[in-house]
Amino acid sequence: MTTDDTTTTAAPGAMLAAHVRGYAQAVRLHLADLGPEVTEDLTGGLESDLTEALADAAPVATRAGEPQDDVVLDLTAYFGTAEGYATELRSAAGLPPAGPPGRRRSGLRDEAAAWWSGQREQWTGLLEPVASTRQWGTVRDVARDLRPVWWLARGWLVGMLVIAWFGQDYVGLLPTSGPVGLVPTDQTQLVVLAVGAFVSFQWGRGRWLPTGWRLPVAVATSALAILLLPAALGETKTQILYGALDNDGGFAAGYQAGQDDARSTAQAVSYGGAPGDDGVWVDGMQVSNLFAFDANGDPIKDVQLYDDRGRPVRTVTESRATDVWEVPQTEGPWYFRPATATDGRERWNVYPLRALPETGVEWGADGMAPVVGVQPQTMPWPFLKAPVSIEPDDGTAPEPTPSQEPSQPSDDDASRDGEPSEAPASGTTDLPRPGPTAVIDASRQP
Repeated sequence: MTTDDTTTTAAPGAMLAAHVRGYAQAVRLHLADLGPEVTEDLTGGLESDLTEALADAAPVATRAGEPQDDVVLDLTAYFGTAEGYATELRSAAGLPPAGPPGRRRSGLRDEAAAWWSGQREQWTGLLEPVASTRQWGTVRDVARDLRPVWWLARGWLVGMLVIAWFGQDYVGLLPTSGPVGLVPTDQTQLVVLAVGAFVSFQWGRGRWLPTGWRLPVAVATSALAILLLPAALGETKTQILYGALDNDGGFAAGYQAGQDDARSTAQAVSYGGAPGDDGVWVDGMQVSNLFAFDANGDPIKDVQLYDDRGRPVRTVTESRATDVWEVPQTEGPWYFRPATATDGRERWNVYPLRALPETGVEWGADGMAPVVGVQPQTMPWPFLKAPVSIEPDDGTAPEPTPSQEPSQPSDDDASRDGEPSEAPASGTTDLPRPGPTAVIDASRQP
């Protein structure tokens, strides 16, 4: 007797659940033109909502003619027709009403639809053991609630791809950023990212796209974002580890910063801040030019410098002969030029070096050459007269010599082959004679 009562009680409940599923499926069919994603968004949990509404409602007459507490076979008597219910869902979501039925698909579209339906049924069957558990229902509900977050993230990632395509050399999660590497500062990039996120969000809601385009666009953009996500995470990690999230951005900036630190805070004087690998350095700072003064503190032009091994002392190395440099007390970048010896060879160890302005050079098949009529200029001296005079070895005061204005060099300085203008003072050591190759004043080279 007990078994019969249980069977009698369970049967109406099972029938009610079956009718609720059928009604919900009919509602989904009337929303099919919106695409699977939007339809699922509108009807997710519909069966639970219908069952709860029926449980709270008074008994409704059935087609059998008698009201029952547990069986409501005629759901249209309570909820209306499935088409009307679907129309109410459209209206509540702000979606347009269903249009007239489209043309029947044929050929390739039919085959594609059949393949997609088969794949969906296959995966549904494979996931059925997991999907039927209570935990899966919880995960599904959380994932459904997080879909708006994914829509925004999808648009953000696609926006980063657009930024990389038009100039940025990497696809990360953050564009060019501030000192802490977290706050984007590039206004153009911010606009692109904001527009991408907003458009993606609207597409996820079923807006701004024709009905037939919603599913292909959703699948394509989601697949693209998923493919970009691992690369973006890896690039962002590299940026953070190497401290490259600055105004220059990229790995190169972080590598350059580490190289600068390894030089013990050395400060380059070359234009653009790139340190040299050779040359002359004073107190950790690279030297671009040298200026000589005699014992009286007067400037000396066209001085040839060699080290203790007889090697020419070059501030501008061969690898940087065509680089642009910044010169103290002078605006704009400059190209340093060597002096020319009588044998036609260039001498980079003759100081002070002359320079050409960046606007005074042109580039051709043979490399860099001065513009016609432009001559190398003497760079400003640090001071017109050295602040300290040197006392000779014999203790006598140095004889004053006429001061020579650095900006007005004497034309016959270089033609004397380095001979001193006066005989050395009594008791002093003879000055060394210059090398066999005389140097022509760099300011008069062609």
